[in-house]
Amino acid sequence: MNAHLKEAFTRIKPICDMVMVNPSPEHITAFAALVGELKMEIIQELQQYMLFPFITHLQSKEMETKYEMQGLLIDSMREVLQRVCVTSFEMCMKIEMGLLSLVFEKPKPGMIADVPEELKLSVMQCLTVLMLHIDQPTRVKMLENQVPLLAQAVFVSVHLAKLEKLRSLRLAAITCLCAHTGCHPQQTDARGLVPDPAIETAVLGLLACILPGVLAALQDVAMSDNPGHAVVVAALNATHRVLCLTMHNKHLATKENITADDFVAMLAEKAKPSNDVSKESIRDSRLGAIIAARDYHSLAEFIRSGRDQTDPPRRERKIPKQKKNRNQNANQKNVNYMERLGSYERTPNTSQNAAKAPRDIPKRTSEWYTMAGDKLAIVIKSLIPLVSHEHFKVRKELAILCYRIISECSATMQPSLPMSLDVLISLCHDSYQEVSDYCDAALKAQFSNPERETMDSLCENFFATINCLPRIMNNIDENRKLSALNLIAGYLTILCDGGRPQRLTSLLTASDGFDRVCDALIATADMYTDMSLLARPAGGDITGMSSCELSGPCPWRRLRHLSPAGSQQLQGLLASLGAAECAELLLDRFLELFHERRSCDLIYIINYLGSGPDSNPDLARRIISVYITEDVWYQPLEVQSGEKPLSADETLDESIYNPRSWTRDTVPGLFEGAIETRFTDISSTLPRVRLEPNTCVTLGHARRNLTRSCLLTEGLGLMALRLGRDYQQYLLKTLCLLLERVGSRYPPLRSSGLIALQQVAAATEASDVTDLIGRNADYFTSQVTGRLKKAWNTQSALQILSVVMEYSDVTILDYLYGIVEDAWNTQSALQILSVVMEYSDVTILDYLYGIVEDVLVQSCDQYYEKNLYSYLQVFLTFINCIRKWFLIQDTVKRKESHGLEIDVLKDVIEFANNKEEVERLLNTKEFEEETGRSVEEMYQEDLQRKEEDLLDYDDTVTQEAVPLPQHVRVTITILKRCVHFVSYKSRDEALVAMEALWRGLELLRGHDDELLPLVHALWEPLAARLQAEPVLARAALRVLALVADLAGDFVRERVVKDVLPRVCSVLRSCSRRSVLADAGSSYRLTASYSLQRSALEALGPLAANVGLRGIALLDALKAGALYLHKNQPKPLQLLAVKFFKDMLEYDYGSSWQFLRRLANNKQPLTPPANRFLHLEPVVGSPYECTDPHYDNNIKLIFYVHK
Repeated sequence: MNAHLKEAFTRIKPICDMVMVNPSPEHITAFAALVGELKMEIIQELQQYMLFPFITHLQSKEMETKYEMQGLLIDSMREVLQRVCVTSFEMCMKIEMGLLSLVFEKPKPGMIADVPEELKLSVMQCLTVLMLHIDQPTRVKMLENQVPLLAQAVFVSVHLAKLEKLRSLRLAAITCLCAHTGCHPQQTDARGLVPDPAIETAVLGLLACILPGVLAALQDVAMSDNPGHAVVVAALNATHRVLCLTMHNKHLATKENITADDFVAMLAEKAKPSNDVSKESIRDSRLGAIIAARDYHSLAEFIRSGRDQTDPPRRERKIPKQKKNRNQNANQKNVNYMERLGSYERTPNTSQNAAKAPRDIPKRTSEWYTMAGDKLAIVIKSLIPLVSHEHFKVRKELAILCYRIISECSATMQPSLPMSLDVLISLCHDSYQEVSDYCDAALKAQFSNPERETMDSLCENFFATINCLPRIMNNIDENRKLSALNLIAGYLTILCDGGRPQRLTSLLTASDGFDRVCDALIATADMYTDMSLLARPAGGDITGMSSCELSGPCPWRRLRHLSPAGSQQLQGLLASLGAAECAELLLDRFLELFHERRSCDLIYIINYLGSGPDSNPDLARRIISVYITEDVWYQPLEVQSGEKPLSADETLDESIYNPRSWTRDTVPGLFEGAIETRFTDISSTLPRVRLEPNTCVTLGHARRNLTRSCLLTEGLGLMALRLGRDYQQYLLKTLCLLLERVGSRYPPLRSSGLIALQQVAAATEASDVTDLIGRNADYFTSQVTGRLKKAWNTQSALQILSVVMEYSDVTILDYLYGIVEDAWNTQSALQILSVVMEYSDVTILDYLYGIVEDVLVQSCDQYYEKNLYSYLQVFLTFINCIRKWFLIQDTVKRKESHGLEIDVLKDVIEFANNKEEVERLLNTKEFEEETGRSVEEMYQEDLQRKEEDLLDYDDTVTQEAVPLPQHVRVTITILKRCVHFVSYKSRDEALVAMEALWRGLELLRGHDDELLPLVHALWEPLAARLQAEPVLARAALRVLALVADLAGDFVRERVVKDVLPRVCSVLRSCSRRSVLADAGSSYRLTASYSLQRSALEALGPLAANVGLRGIALLDALKAGALYLHKNQPKPLQLLAVKFFKDMLEYDYGSSWQFLRRLANNKQPLTPPANRFLHLEPVVGSPYECTDPHYDNNIKLIFYVHK
């Protein structure tokens, strides 16, 4: 013993003795500290001495329930094992069995002892360190002779990983399993193989005994509901390490040429002696003698005789056996695996079975690998759902498992190859680049030179996935849907290789492949249409749509079964199909179905099939030709209103005679001008089903038509992007169609049309839509002119004209003016005009004035009943453009604020001065002295001057008034037309008319001669609208408030008589319904709430503009005071506070006195000091209210924003 070893032994011996005698925490801590100070060479020499106390205590019965002390002993023992290489087989066995005895208990569930999780964690960590720090001879001996003990350790590890909740314990148990099975990263090389052949042989013998059970347990760990991903990743890592180590291709011995010696060796293996005494054993012994003598003739006779004796007749072989349920067989196999794995632990560890005889180790022949591959396919199949796991590390580990199966176990695990390929193909399109790059590289390596059998299997899997796709889409698992789409996209990537002919073409044309693919895609692209698509906001124009993004969410493109991310996946899948060799055949099938069904999902599929970046441009050309046909493009969007009931003038008794029970058809006669009248379906009991032209029967029909129209419009834009410059030849046919869509009154149709226009502009290399229209003005000029001249195309022409005007500049007006002059009585010009104005500047006015005055106004007077909404929309657009060009801001005129510090003597002094001046003027004597003439002389002088004025015939011409600006004159013309439609029967048209009035009246500020007659004309219909529904009343109130601001004294009496009582009545009646309507109340979504807000907003400016006084002002203050209550909605309270602040600025005295009475307190209010008068204090202050419901808001009136 050298000096250093002797010195170390001297230091360690007392502590080991203390641990042996009294294993207290202090002694164990001191031991661990000393171990950290010693060198590893010293610990290696003294390892048995240092570990002896701990092994002894772990085997002692006194420590059975001292779990904390056992944990300290195990942790200290692990500190020693980490620094040594165990060379003693006996000590290794003692440690292994001692640690396993702490956590293994046969009667308990899972045979896991009921001990603390911390102790289990310490045992697993110590066992792992032990197996990683034993030398090669000890490891080989243990693997060859202690298979039951190692199986018990593996059994305990997998059950701890499966049953426990502590994540660190589960991870440690999986690591311990890898260490005992020889597949730990420290025990293998970079490829996951054991470098030492001796150890590898021993490990394979161990794994051959417990392989199915271990993998089945790891499968349960990976597939359980884990809160995190770490345990799943560890289980998958252990799975592919154990699996690929055992089932590696190199272990399967294959020979190209089979000789007679191989056949004899196989029979010799079969004829090995056995302890069973039976006829078969006798025959086997006879066979062994024949083989030993190498007598091949006797061997042939033996085989012939054995076949005759043992084979049953052929007819008996045909008796079918009862088939078992496949799932039942799989479950039974898993149970057998676990029983087989647990049989070693249940075997007592005695000297008789301590070592496993070599004959009990399964021999890994080709038959064994075939059997194992079939059974392990069940395990792999159960792991496939992890392909849609939410964490990318789990998907990456699953991809590693599948690739190792394909690359390393392709010969031994052939049943698992298709499933592994599916996983890799599906993960090629993973959202995480790390996963997708790995799978791409794996597939490129696999399919660089694919075998025919592999491709056939791939084709079968492709059709299997296609057939399952509708069922998967009906599932609620979004990850599963994305995984299925990724899988199909991966199949297409492999099947659509660069060569010709492509594998996909032959695959789909060989059978009903096209029909199966079409049905699956149609089920996937099932559209979800919402009733909100049909909403038409009244007063809405087509401005503000220019900010639509090309890739934004579109309500007409929502899929029923897929999220937006899934929709993107489906679009990429369709683009891949469009780039395939068989894309034209596939498009033929889809177009055939489209002509039969006209469904929205088919249009969605066709759009992205033909617009892919690599698709054939001929597909886009064919699609455009189909889309722009009249019966496809134009779909009715309005729902029929139905017939009115029969009146007494039509029939007295409907049961006797119903004039609507027949249909009258008119057909041309034999010569020009002749008409033949026919009456069909004449019956008194069969009513006539009246179908209005260009209408839908139900809302569902209209909703589907609108969605179809949006998809068709979007399809033209997508085809334009695909064709690029080649789309120029289709502009003549499609530009007007797209302009119609943008001019529609339905927001989704407008949005889709604008998106398509932007895409067409990008395809034709135009800078924007304005540039596109300017470049192609001559394209749509002829079409618009032709449509305007046809009565049945007026609506479409109006829409085109409206959009062109919005997106054009002054350069386009030369075309527009000729169009409108040629067809002044049509409506199509209106919407083109509105769009031109929206995207132009003031230089365009000279062209617009003549169009609006001479054409549109006259056209509206004559044809308003047919297309009134379009006319009003163009008028509104024109007024908006005038406001924009002449910088009319949406501001409310405010009076100059007065200071709140009031001089109480100011009014008194001013009154006294005025009174003195009046008395002075009324005194005749003083007046004559000041002027020097008498009153009579001045009167005669005035009469003489009047007579001279009458006799003076001055021939001078009176100077004419300054002519009105042209934009004001045209605005007056438009507003006069809009006045007539304020009381129109349709709500939408009335709202647009009032919107145009509200925006146009501001342009007449300062032109009282034109304003006041218009105000007089519109007052009655506006006052009547105040009594209508809340939406119309709100719009009318807004116009009336503006009129009061513009006209002032001219409408004071009318406001007091017609407007103020209605506004106060609305505020009083609605105040009861809005109590306690907090932010989550549905009342805030009603029209009544909006009317309340509008009334409170308008009440203050209305009172100030018309100069309310007396009782009228008091009524307004009372109505506003209702909303100072704290139980009213907060927005209404703030509006009421603002109202009273405005009233204090308008009439401080009246408002101050009203608030003083509302406060109703007895606080004295001290007046300001004044040297002229002595003022008494006032009892009652308006600054604090005795009612707590009003106090906070009254304080806000006086102190906020002071």
